[in-house]
Amino acid sequence: MPYYPPMMGWGYYPFMGFWMSLTWLIVLIVIAYFIYKLIKSEKILAPRKIVPIKSAEDILNEKYANGELTREQYMQMKEDMKKLT
Repeated sequence: MPYYPPMMGWGYYPFMGFWMSLTWLIVLIVIAYFIYKLIKSEKILAPRKIVPIKSAEDILNEKYANGELTREQYMQMKEDMKKLT
């Protein structure tokens, strides 16, 4: 009767445990690297920047300064805003 060694025995794969451990170690290092890069790029832990809200008068002044409004339009809108407040 011929001898058939086990298919997954240590006789054929003596370093199987080592290679599996090495593979998982590499996977964990890659995951840790990506987590480090995310934290370093400040996408996760960075405080959100507070953008000041512009008042209507500030927006009106910017439009006038950019030349989007004539002096008459600017003065009229400024008077209208004073009436509302």
